[in-house]
Formats: sequence, C-alpha cells, structure tokens
Amino acid sequence: MSPLFLTFYVYLAFASKSFQRRMQYRIANLAGLTTNFFFLLVHIFVYTAFYAARTAPQPLNLNEIITYFVLCQVFFMLMPFWGARSEVTSAIKDGSVALQLTKPVDFHAYWVADECGRACYYLLMRGLPTFLISILFFEVAMPQPTALMAFIVSMTLATLMSAAITITIFSSAFWTLDTTGISGLSYSIITLFSGMLVPIALWPEWLAHIAAWLPFAGLIDVPFSIYLGKITGVEIWIAISKQIVWNLFFIGFGRALLSRGFSRLVIQGG
Repeated sequence: MSPLFLTFYVYLAFASKSFQRRMQYRIANLAGLTTNFFFLLVHIFVYTAFYAARTAPQPLNLNEIITYFVLCQVFFMLMPFWGARSEVTSAIKDGSVALQLTKPVDFHAYWVADECGRACYYLLMRGLPTFLISILFFEVAMPQPTALMAFIVSMTLATLMSAAITITIFSSAFWTLDTTGISGLSYSIITLFSGMLVPIALWPEWLAHIAAWLPFAGLIDVPFSIYLGKITGVEIWIAISKQIVWNLFFIGFGRALLSRGFSRLVIQGG
C-alpha cells in the first residue's frame, strides 16, 4: 500500500468516525429537520407576500426564490453559521488538545476530515430529506445537466471552504480561550454576505459589488446561482476559480494559526 493511499485512508477513517458519532443523535436530527422545514416555510411565506405586492420585475421569480431557500435549508448545516464548535474550543481551553500532539497526524487535515464527516452526515440525514419533502409541497426548479455538474463542483468547494473557515474561527481559542465573541461576529457577517438571508441578486447594486469582493458569497449565493442558471458559460469558471482561491487562502491561514497556536500552547495547571 502506497504512503499516499495510506494517508488518504487514515483521514477517510476520521471522517467516517465523525459521521458515525453523529448517527447516535437521531432524535436531535429529527428535531433539527423539523426546525429546518419551519424556517423554510417562514421564508416562503414572507417572499410570497413580497412578490404579491411587488410593483417592478425582480431578478428572480417566485419559483426561483422558493428553490433558493429550499437549497439554503438543505445545505444550512454544512456552512460555518454556528461558528466554532464547542468541543474543539473546550479542548483548547482546558489543554486536552495537547493530546493531539501525540498523534502522528496533521492536525489541520484531521479537523478538516472531521468537518467533512459532519457535512456528509447532515447532507444525508437532514439535507436530503428536506429536499425530498420540499419537492412534494413546492415547485422546486431542477437544473440543466451541465448546470448540475457545475453546481456539484461549486458546492463541494463551498463545503471545503466552510470547513476551513470553521477551523480558522476555533483556532482563535489559542489566544482568546473563549470564541463566543468572534463566533457571534462571524455568524452575523457570514449570514449576511453569503446571501443566506436575502439572495444577493435582490441587493442594491453597490452592496452586491461589495459582496462580490468577499469570499462568503461562494458559500451560498454562487453555487445556488449556478443551480438556477443565473451564472452560465465562462462566468461559471470564473466563479469556481474564485472559490478555489479563497479555499487556498483560508486553508493557508488556518494552518498558520494552528502552527502558531500549538507553538505557544500552555496547559493550565502546569
């Protein structure tokens, strides 16, 4: 077995364990699924009322808006909207993260694998049921085959960037010991500029230009716009290239923070 394949197998095992660990919380997942569908209904009712009262044409029709927010709930738990995970920040705070130093693994890759396992769990156990239920009750638009392939690539990059952003957020615990503040701030910024609350296509032009220069649209608005056919042709490759660049940035930044954090780690009590 080649070293490269062995390394891949090890991190795949970490992702699998992360997936299995979350399978224990079936009731919590059912409650989360209900919550997702409730907020989907809220968004649909609000935008249905908005479109009934509109006086000018909108960049997205009502069917596209409904599809957009169905996708928001499908992929919601894959995004870094909850900031740093408590178990990781607690491990950094109490010093138990030092046990990671005894493992012959790359810490950043290990946590990315853990995040990917979490994403797979929520996609299959919460996202897929939400999508199937939505198809039964709403007119959910289906993409063209080429748009679907581009969407899968873009959404994969969005999920990886979400994991990289999450690692960057909880790495700040090496300096602050409590990531509540930075998590809350990150939650607000990412929720707004990703297009989670309002699709960027409906924003004022000047604010949409600001969002285009930030990475967060690549989490939600960019892949969903590809799905809806609003980004086509060469623009798809430009959008995906931007996602790749931001992925490399957050991966590099997260690795630098972890390296610096471990080098200054002090275990409380000794």
